[in-house]
Amino acid sequence: MISKASLHFFKSQVRNYFKLITLNGKTYEVPPNFREPVYDMEKLQNSSNVILMRHGNTLFNLSYDQIFFEKGYGNEILDLWHDDSFRDSPLSDFGIEQCKHTAQFAEQFDIDMVLISPMRRTLQTAHYLLRNHPQKDEIKYVVHPGIREHVYGYCEMTRNWGDKYNRIYKNLFPNLDISLMMNQDGTYDELFYSKDFQPEVSERFKGMSKKTIDHLIMEAARDNFPKAAENLESTCDRTQRVKEYVRNHIQTRSPEKANKKILLITHCVTLRIWMGNWSGMSKPYQDFPKNTYWVCNCEFYPDIDYDYATPI
Repeated sequence: MISKASLHFFKSQVRNYFKLITLNGKTYEVPPNFREPVYDMEKLQNSSNVILMRHGNTLFNLSYDQIFFEKGYGNEILDLWHDDSFRDSPLSDFGIEQCKHTAQFAEQFDIDMVLISPMRRTLQTAHYLLRNHPQKDEIKYVVHPGIREHVYGYCEMTRNWGDKYNRIYKNLFPNLDISLMMNQDGTYDELFYSKDFQPEVSERFKGMSKKTIDHLIMEAARDNFPKAAENLESTCDRTQRVKEYVRNHIQTRSPEKANKKILLITHCVTLRIWMGNWSGMSKPYQDFPKNTYWVCNCEFYPDIDYDYATPI
């Protein structure tokens, strides 16, 4: 096992305001504010049974980072959030290589269950990360809408999720549980990303079509900018419910699985909210807690701040 391996596997140099990144023998151009993931395997193996991970680099990430570096967080970023071509953005070629490289570390984890956000980028990440895992056929894969991304724009919204599941996703994993993505009538929940919004927004969604709901979300995104369409407390409450889901799984699983890992593959802002210390802060939350950490693409982080073993 690799111990404290802070792997600087990127060979980079600044050229014309970009970095040239070489990964797995291929070279990619990324913005200079790109940050390298760190893999401290000793800490990951020994500090928590719950491992948090952000998805690999996406086409949206590349555009966002470039615009943010050149022009800051202004109207150009708002326009990017409103670009429907980035809806449910997939991994970039670079992001796919990131996942393939990171697989060597994931394969060291003895994994019981993987929770995956329903977005295309997280499902792709799980596939490339775990397709050669020695326990891939025994791992339970759960698509959990509770760890979807905090909604800023079209990037957090999907189209025809059920069709993609039938054509693509169900063939990527041997034991894929999508029960949390189903409506009571047996149809796919195509509007999972609109659930658990702040009451004043979600109340307007009732009885409306997907097209209208998408429009209202983007209207809220523009009105709330530079903040998100979704407020912090709704995502914070949602992540707390997922933590209880994980706690229940840990407390009820068989003894032989007691030391196995649970891996969550989710998103940047959701992870920041998940790991934040919200105690002492009153609602409505106006900002993130000061102790939050920006997890970069394809980085693991141990969830050491939440006690899953002790019953409430």
